[in-house]
Order: sequence, then C-alpha cells, then structure tokens
Amino acid sequence: MTTPDPLDAPTAALAAAVLEVARHVAEEPLPAPRWFALARVSELLAASPSLASLLGVEEAAAGESAADEHALTPVELDDAAAAGPGTAPTDPLEGLASIAWPDLAVGGALVCDLAASAWTVRVEEGQETLPAGSTLRIVVAALEDGTTWSAVRRPGGDGFVLGEALVPELSSALLQSLREDG
Repeated sequence: MTTPDPLDAPTAALAAAVLEVARHVAEEPLPAPRWFALARVSELLAASPSLASLLGVEEAAAGESAADEHALTPVELDDAAAAGPGTAPTDPLEGLASIAWPDLAVGGALVCDLAASAWTVRVEEGQETLPAGSTLRIVVAALEDGTTWSAVRRPGGDGFVLGEALVPELSSALLQSLREDG
C-alpha cells in the first residue's frame, strides 16, 4: 500500500474506515455499488449504552473510545435505502443521486468495481499507469466536513493505492450527496 497524502486525525479515521470497508467486501464480485453510512463510534456508544454492553466494551474503555472523537464505523445500507424504490443502479453516480443517508451518518462510503477507462483516476508521480480495460476495485469515502479518502486496487494487486480523492468525480458526487441530504 502506498500512502501519498499526509494524514491528520479526521483523515486517518476516514482512511481506517475505507480499509475496513475494503476488507469487508474483500474479493466478492460487485455487480452494483455497495453503500455504507459512516457513524462516529463515540456517538453510537453514547446513544446506545446497550451497544457498548453487547460489544463487551467496559465502561472505562467506552470512555476511552468516546475520547477518540474521530473514530468511525461503517454501517452497510440495504439496497432500498441506497437506491430508493426500484432496482439498485450499477452506475455509482446514478446511485448517489438518489441515496438517502440515515440520520446517524456523518459521512458515507461506496465500494464498486469499475472499468479504469470509464473514470479519471488520479495517478501520482512515480506510480504505474493503470492498465487499460482492467476493472478496478474502488472504495471512496467522504465526511460532511469535506474530508475525502479513497482506495483503488488494480486487478490481481496485493494492496490498495490510497489517497485523497483518487477518483475525483466519485469523491465530489459523494460529498455533494452528503451535503444535500444533511
């Protein structure tokens, strides 16, 4: 994994959530995008003490978790919440136009498989060019405050290229959907 962009605390928390989403879907084929609301762990534990108990978080540890105001957890949305009525769109931009983010969301993430030729992917100096005609696994996340983070994996790649807004169109559209829904 390469990390070209510097990480402040909110970005580091978002990057951790992006990697958690990437691990969650692992090698599953993705015929349509999957959507995740990003919620603050401290807010979830404060709103639901029974959740802390269910997770086995002791009171002292819950206080420590609450101290990390940036920690995020992804919550996968079902197809109806992500796509509205009807079938789930395969185009992530179309899905972002109709998504309804839940109240707990301080951000959102999407994961999809896309043809590299269909999207602009930011390539840093010294990195390899993306192979034409290949499908990329892309995870894009954003917070309402404008923080974005992305992970892009090449086919057969061992890890992800990580960075801010690696897929600018998706990052911008995701951020816009969060701000419009809020």
